[in-house]
Amino acid sequence: MIKDVMRLAQADPQDEPARQTIEAMLETIKKMDGFRIEYRIEPLQMTPSGLQSGSLTLPGHMASRMLKTCERVVVLIATLGYEFERELTALQHRAMRDALLWDACGSVWLEHELDTFEAGLASRQKAEGWFLTDRFSCGYGDLPLDLQTELVAGFRDIGVRVLPSGMMYPTKSVSALIGLSRQPQPARIKGCAACSMRSSCPYRKEGKHCD
Repeated sequence: MIKDVMRLAQADPQDEPARQTIEAMLETIKKMDGFRIEYRIEPLQMTPSGLQSGSLTLPGHMASRMLKTCERVVVLIATLGYEFERELTALQHRAMRDALLWDACGSVWLEHELDTFEAGLASRQKAEGWFLTDRFSCGYGDLPLDLQTELVAGFRDIGVRVLPSGMMYPTKSVSALIGLSRQPQPARIKGCAACSMRSSCPYRKEGKHCD
């Protein structure tokens, strides 16, 4: 996890003080225990406007390809909450280097928590004969970013709101979709589509990706 943070923050892998700072920050985030997630599982049906999940319409080729064999879909939102955000703001006024490291730690920690949730969900669903697709999010491919407004509105309030830009606040928040099929699913996408770091990742901005 420390390696992922250093890569995201574009820190020198040999910078031992930075490594120690990251280790301490990750421990602080763990103790904050601010991760919150809400999800629901809904049936899917095809309509003239695209796939329909409850009141949510999923237009475009991305959703159709990802959910091609799926009968159900998991819709979720997750966040690290306002305590993380307050510390980020304080660091931005006090020490930009530490703010950069803290921001990267939050991205990696959120991704870790989502992966942990997904692993547990996959295990439970497999016991009932369901297989998960890759996790993917609004704003990737031709799945509109502004779909997040309607998606978030469908959940109880966990302190997440969607800004006019379509981005979520607190900044360490994410929405995602996971298809459920009776057939084993191939890995159609990796990394960026599922990743909570996709909006700020320096590698993605340069047209690169993680190994």
